[in-house]
Amino acid sequence: MRFQTCLIFLFSCLFCASNASAELSKQLKIGDQTLLLNGSGGRSKAFIQIYESGLYLIKPSRDSETIVEADELMAIRIKITSGLVSRSSLVSSLKESLESSTGGNAAAIAKETGMFIDSLKDEVKKDDTYDFVHVPNKGLLILKNGSFKGTVPGMAFKKALFGVWLSDTPVDKDLRQAMLSGGVRR
Repeated sequence: MRFQTCLIFLFSCLFCASNASAELSKQLKIGDQTLLLNGSGGRSKAFIQIYESGLYLIKPSRDSETIVEADELMAIRIKITSGLVSRSSLVSSLKESLESSTGGNAAAIAKETGMFIDSLKDEVKKDDTYDFVHVPNKGLLILKNGSFKGTVPGMAFKKALFGVWLSDTPVDKDLRQAMLSGGVRR
């Protein structure tokens, strides 16, 4: 009985620690524009939260299709919350998610995906923050911890990347709902 109690306690501690969440800012300043946090939540694997993600828009929206299709200023912020995330695991996960987001047609954005992956060449550490900012007529800007890392032109890649979290086949359905709800899921 004592062993079972100890296991339950240990599992409870792990569960609480894995659900500890990074606080995302309520606003994101891009040039002279301010984007508002539309919603955020955590992505977990095997009971460990790996990142916190937030969707930033000019005005709130719950319509994922409109957001994915829109050619307007918007951003997704990713805050790494686990030391278990590496550059290779991040890149692998993003490639797999882009394949799903494009309905198995990632070859159509292969050049853009290569540019995106090249911008993620630095090693990943806990507490790193990535901003994927879509700027009309410029493309997708990639920033890590506030430092510019690259630009990927074109709407096709923006739609695919935002679709990773917002499409009908997202990387995490609960996270999708949280990013679209205006609420925060922990």
